[in-house]
Amino acid sequence: MICGSIGRVFGLLCSVTIAVTAVAHADEASNDRVIAEKTAIIAAEPANAAAYELRGEAYYLKRDWNRAFDDCSAAIRIDPNFGRAYHCRGRAYSAKGDRDRAMADYNEAIRLDPDYGAPYTSRAEEYFNHRDFDLAIAGFTEAIERSPKQAYRALMMRGQVYAVKGAADRAAADYTEAMQRNPAAAWPYELRSNIRLNKGEIDAALEDCDSAVRLEPGSAGGHYCRAIVFLNKDDTDGTIRELDDVTRITPSFQKAYRVRAVVLHRKGDDKRALADFDEAIRLQPRDSQVYTDRAGVFRDLGQHDRALADYNEALRLDPNNQDVLVNRGLLYMMMSDAKHARADFNSVLALPPTDKWAVDTAREGLGFVK
Repeated sequence: MICGSIGRVFGLLCSVTIAVTAVAHADEASNDRVIAEKTAIIAAEPANAAAYELRGEAYYLKRDWNRAFDDCSAAIRIDPNFGRAYHCRGRAYSAKGDRDRAMADYNEAIRLDPDYGAPYTSRAEEYFNHRDFDLAIAGFTEAIERSPKQAYRALMMRGQVYAVKGAADRAAADYTEAMQRNPAAAWPYELRSNIRLNKGEIDAALEDCDSAVRLEPGSAGGHYCRAIVFLNKDDTDGTIRELDDVTRITPSFQKAYRVRAVVLHRKGDDKRALADFDEAIRLQPRDSQVYTDRAGVFRDLGQHDRALADYNEALRLDPNNQDVLVNRGLLYMMMSDAKHARADFNSVLALPPTDKWAVDTAREGLGFVK
């Protein structure tokens, strides 16, 4: 792996803990069909709560949170004891960022319909999203026990909580059980591959990625999975080949452009690398890591002003990022700007010491700029 000629840049290549992302493919035609069917029913039966709830679910799957919220709320007004409608509205609240109301709706859905498994999973996902890991594990376990229909997704999500907590073997066990529950799904193989990769089991990780591609050849997830394994095998061409497939299958897969840009820079193809960084920024303009990585390319090319602009933007988005601060300090040293270099190094040391490399480099840097 390379970590830059001066300073640690290109964080994507300095760690093997790059999460494999499962790519979900919403069935737009099916959602549109449901919306049309339920709209016709509502026109004929304005008090049909079930039709509102089902249309709200379809809008949710289309990421139309406001219409989903309106329909689910209408279903509740018509039938205040309709548990599924509360779950539907809870998901809309969650998508809109209102955690407290989402949790209240999930709890009400469970109270009204304790045999309906979906709100148990959604409530646990809310715990997970807010890093309440022990509550999330308990919630997913309850979903698995109460609802066979929820078991596959709950196992997958519980496995991810275990992975975040560092319980790799328990995470892998959940993914393996999920494979048994849903033998045709690629997602468990993608996530188990990541566990194996982090344990240094490279060949086993690649086997899981190959299984994912075999099961879902038209999905980008398995190819991204392979790309990350090839990246860790220092197989540059293999990594690029797989990421080419990812961006062909799913042009909006932002991480693929990020990783490919760094690998292309390593190959010396900076024109294409910068184009990939530009696309990654277009897709997710608030991703500070992309600006940091692109700054590393500009720095290596001697385009210091452009590198500085990218470090500044990364810090605007993530002001206390020690890695970015120390890299900007190193850039200031290259630009013979001791005053600003010293300020950045001191800023790193004033923060909680969460990044040992950044802290050590800042201390060393201060020795040169005093």
